[in-house]
Amino acid sequence: MTRLVRHILTGAAAGVLCFCGAFAAEAQDIFLRPALESFIDKDTMLEFPAQVGAFQKVRVRKNEKSRVIGTVIRYENEVGTCADVYIYSLDEDARTVTREMFETHCRKTDRDIMQMPEKKQDPELNLPELKIRSVARVETFGHKAPGNGFEAHYRIKNGSVLMDSVLYLALYRNKLIKVFVSYSPEDEDETASAYGFIDSVADMMKEKSADENKAEKPAAASGADASAKKNEEETPPPPARPRPSSPSPAPAAKTETGAGA
Repeated sequence: MTRLVRHILTGAAAGVLCFCGAFAAEAQDIFLRPALESFIDKDTMLEFPAQVGAFQKVRVRKNEKSRVIGTVIRYENEVGTCADVYIYSLDEDARTVTREMFETHCRKTDRDIMQMPEKKQDPELNLPELKIRSVARVETFGHKAPGNGFEAHYRIKNGSVLMDSVLYLALYRNKLIKVFVSYSPEDEDETASAYGFIDSVADMMKEKSADENKAEKPAAASGADASAKKNEEETPPPPARPRPSSPSPAPAAKTETGAGA
């Protein structure tokens, strides 16, 4: 399986179908980031390091004109497995995304991927290389999507080539965080790598939220401390207690036979 085919499938299944051809219609601003430089997304303040496990960050693509297209961060590992992280909005309005809206979006994304064989001829997609013949769902037992997100595993046949793809969707700060990892099903170790990458992204969101909560608590505590200190300053201190006088030496006691000292 060539790296080119993996890139085509990763972009088409995770990006184009979700955005309904927006990648073909909108001009893209592409930023190539140095390999050792992390990327901080300004909308979510999530920091994506240069290295996530065995995956190396290779590209950040950000569309300044459209919130719906948003930002795409691509990672790859040495065997060619692609992991794309999408950060985007449901629409161009900066509105609150409810849990119900998020779940509706998850169902639609899942449905679009399952319908890829029907959509391959859509002229709006502008992807002549895409020859999706079938999409099947792969059952995964004992694995639960982290962070109350949505997760699904697919086996996609592009021409005569088979590919496994894992989708993860999460809601974070009114933004959709979508991770799509694609790899050859012949590489058994890559299934663990795919889920490990998804868990790492979920941990980023969890740790960022935890750090923000910690930052808020000390601020509230410092306010309470300042108030207590002010009350201390305003309240006159109690009068000093008199120091106890040194006790007079006790008279020597008579020693009785059999008595201990």
